[in-house]
Amino acid sequence: MFERSEIHKGMTVRSNDGHKLGRIVEIQGDDLIVEKGWLWRKDFAVRLSDVREVAHGEVLLNHGPDSLFAAPREVQPPSHTHGGRPPVSHPSSPQGG
Repeated sequence: MFERSEIHKGMTVRSNDGHKLGRIVEIQGDDLIVEKGWLWRKDFAVRLSDVREVAHGEVLLNHGPDSLFAAPREVQPPSHTHGGRPPVSHPSSPQGG
């Protein structure tokens, strides 16, 4: 179990098999915005309910990278001229698990 207060910007996010997925760049309500990539940056929304645990300064998820990188979870990174982010939209939960 983890406390939401343990999660903050800059933390590394790992999949359920330990692979590094990115780092937290923003927290919006119950969503963590995870930055993937350095040159061709993409941001992805991860729900707090997808977090399995927080350990050693890292966030470990309940799922693998395939579910994180599904198109509906991708969010637009902030533009250099506009500081805000668009609202995050999530697909409905997949059935069967």
